[in-house]
Amino acid sequence: MSIPHVVSNTQKRASVEVPSAFLVAENGDAAKASERYEATLAWRKQMKLDSILTTPQTHYNTIKMNYTQFLHKHDKLGHPLYFEKIGSINMPQLKKVGVTLDTLFNHYLFAMEFALKYAAHQICPCDACAASETQKMCIVLDARGIGMRDMGGEVFEFVRRCTGAMQRHYPQRSFKIFIVNVPSWFGMAWKGLKPLLNEATRAKTNILTESETAAGLLEFVDAENLPVEYGGTCSCSGGCATHSSYQLLQRALVESVLENKPFKQDELVEAIAHERSGVKRSKKQQQVCSYRGHHHVLREVLSRETVV
Repeated sequence: MSIPHVVSNTQKRASVEVPSAFLVAENGDAAKASERYEATLAWRKQMKLDSILTTPQTHYNTIKMNYTQFLHKHDKLGHPLYFEKIGSINMPQLKKVGVTLDTLFNHYLFAMEFALKYAAHQICPCDACAASETQKMCIVLDARGIGMRDMGGEVFEFVRRCTGAMQRHYPQRSFKIFIVNVPSWFGMAWKGLKPLLNEATRAKTNILTESETAAGLLEFVDAENLPVEYGGTCSCSGGCATHSSYQLLQRALVESVLENKPFKQDELVEAIAHERSGVKRSKKQQQVCSYRGHHHVLREVLSRETVV
């Protein structure tokens, strides 16, 4: 009688190729990295993340009107810039139209998966990205408009969920984190936020008051790549938060899935490639982009900025 072969958990882990990012995050401990990666794979399956970009985002427009987050160009080393206005989250209004905290969190994950596939998919030559074999992002969290009451309510719970997911399941994805336009009382809030971050993340986090924001960001981001509201000179036609090349690409993806139409991405992907490479473009170069609002379609010619 043959004895059935039993595969141990250790052998199972050994058969799974663990991404370098998890090894770096666990300081080279292969066992811990493997365990963490397996937990991430299970979590991704539970959240259906492998198909989230092809899943209809039925609340996309509503959420965008009540929560501002966007990808916009890149920093001096080539890391994509991700902006999030925490103070813009309008939970009362979102709940009125049926958007729950779970729905909002799912939207955040959709945005992260989009960022990883279309913005943070090419590794820049900096040492940090080369070591982890991941393309990190430069993250700007805008605290303008946050009230003390938000730190104990659903907004804080949303921030806690997002932070937890990034810490556990998206290791080595942040190059620098800037919390900007912080109010005078933010020191008290920071005491509650710090425990949510590991030591490495805390070390790369920079807290800037309104008067410090522009200078702090311009140290890492060229003025032409930084929106005017943060001290730069960029003002994308239609607004940086909605009409950066990345955001136009994201909206095109959302609309293609909702309308069950082909995802026409070539022109926008080319525009992003130009921005990343620093190729000088003529101001006369224009791109026709389709923008679908909540109840209407706008056709407009978007003049692309010259990359110097």
